[in-house]
Amino acid sequence: MSKRGRPVTNPTELEKPIKFERRYEDDESITVWKYDLNKSSSGPIEVNIAYKNNIDKNWEKRAKEAKEDRRTERQMKKINEKKSPKTKTGKRGRPKKK
Repeated sequence: MSKRGRPVTNPTELEKPIKFERRYEDDESITVWKYDLNKSSSGPIEVNIAYKNNIDKNWEKRAKEAKEDRRTERQMKKINEKKSPKTKTGKRGRPKKK
């Protein structure tokens, strides 16, 4: 006796994977997005970014230089305020009435 109709398919073959990762490679970086559909169905649970050609180190150096520039600007502003003549003020910091 032969079987009739559509052959039975295994339901596990049709299901999407529960854990998977996607890699995106760029000129400057490699990004890996990790998904786990048991934990979150709306987006990745972890994103790893690895920079090429020491871009990350250059970023840290530029951030440090910017911080030093802001510090020197504050110091110069403080020095210039000391040199400028102050206006006479009352108790509440308002200019005195004449």
